[in-house]
Amino acid sequence: TGWVLAGLGGGAASAWAQGALSVPEGDEGYLIGASMASSSGHVGNAKQSFTLKPMWAFQLGSVRVSRSRANSLMSAGREKLETGLSTNFDIFSDWRLGASLRIDNGRSFEADPPFVGLPDVRPTLRARASLSRAFGDRWSWSASVDQDLLGREGGMRLSQGVGYRLPLSEKTYFDFSTSTTWGNGRYLQTQYGISRASAVDTGLQPYLIGSGWESFRTSVQFTHAMSNHWVAFGGLDLSRLLRGAAHSPLVGRVTTHGLSVGIAYRSK
Repeated sequence: TGWVLAGLGGGAASAWAQGALSVPEGDEGYLIGASMASSSGHVGNAKQSFTLKPMWAFQLGSVRVSRSRANSLMSAGREKLETGLSTNFDIFSDWRLGASLRIDNGRSFEADPPFVGLPDVRPTLRARASLSRAFGDRWSWSASVDQDLLGREGGMRLSQGVGYRLPLSEKTYFDFSTSTTWGNGRYLQTQYGISRASAVDTGLQPYLIGSGWESFRTSVQFTHAMSNHWVAFGGLDLSRLLRGAAHSPLVGRVTTHGLSVGIAYRSK
């Protein structure tokens, strides 16, 4: 799995040495905000939850540290960077290479009685590399690969999708997107499988899963710049598990949805 990241990183380094890549000029700034979200997960039997989520982003030059949707709100109408610690490189005219580090919070079954005793999915650090291309002002395509860096059975995922932006005005627009995700055997077994050892400890049936498609996702996001500093936003996300992931005994919902609405202040 490591060769995929190494290949992308090596290609970027080679292009940098040849002058084909350039770090986009940035500046300093920050964003702070919050959103009210209603969501549910695929795994387990927890009810729909309502949470108040803080969001923030800080930028210094071309490097940005952000949480959640703050990365796109900070640059609404301009470039979009990765969540986490990230930066972008321009490749030719319409292509862009992105790189980021992010924390995967893992999972625990302590509050889910049917699965108590199964091992936790440990938090880990994931590295993500992405490639995207714009097709005119409205259409875009992107692909990404992310890998567990700490050896905590997080495995590797590949994703690719398309997006369409529908502007209502210079300050208001909708973003529509669809994407699919593929996981290797280690990732899918950690997220959706039950090992033979865990089955013996808990009395559950073992469930072994190999590499394959994990999910199909689609979303509609709304953004409105109320002023130079204040931004309002909202969105609807739908996710459906596929194939082996969908048939896992750990899955309480094959299809889930999430709703969110919020407001944020940006310094620039």
